[in-house]
Amino acid sequence: MHCTSQRSIVSTSALRSSTPKQGDSSKSDPSTSPIPPPKKTSPSIPVDSLCIPLTPPYSLLSYLPTSPPPLSRETLLKLHRLSALEPPQTEQEWDQLKGLDGLVALVEGVRSIDTSSVPADSEAGFVDARIRAKPTEHGLDMNRHNHEDIASSTYLGLASTTRGAYYVVPTPENVRGKKSSKTSDLGVTEIE
Repeated sequence: MHCTSQRSIVSTSALRSSTPKQGDSSKSDPSTSPIPPPKKTSPSIPVDSLCIPLTPPYSLLSYLPTSPPPLSRETLLKLHRLSALEPPQTEQEWDQLKGLDGLVALVEGVRSIDTSSVPADSEAGFVDARIRAKPTEHGLDMNRHNHEDIASSTYLGLASTTRGAYYVVPTPENVRGKKSSKTSDLGVTEIE
């Protein structure tokens, strides 16, 4: 089964030629005028009933060179020395490094892409696509200057327990260090 599109693309010149002009006495119906079928440019790919391809239409391996250039032992030794790594000691360890040849081929494939038609960063005007919360107004004026200066002793007087100019927060019984708590700021050691 092959899926085909039911839509056809009609150019504006084809529409102009199929519509009658004001001075034209012939009554041609635009729905019956011959419109050329769209040209097929892609090969037919077998698809299922939902028009999903049964096999991938392309492979990334087709973009890689057929035979990746092998890395020589001298190159691998130099890379190990530059990265301060210990080079392989056994032949089995050297064989494991042969998997890097495919990676080198991938990097070479990426480097061979022609980017001359892509504008530079400054010309392209890249947009910052990070998602950030927008600041919202909550009706609070943070720059108010009409409040009174209230002494901290007023607030201390509202606390149930204070010691000097500090609030005392009760500690639950199951908290470590309750029996011997040292406060270096107060210079007081409490032992219960």
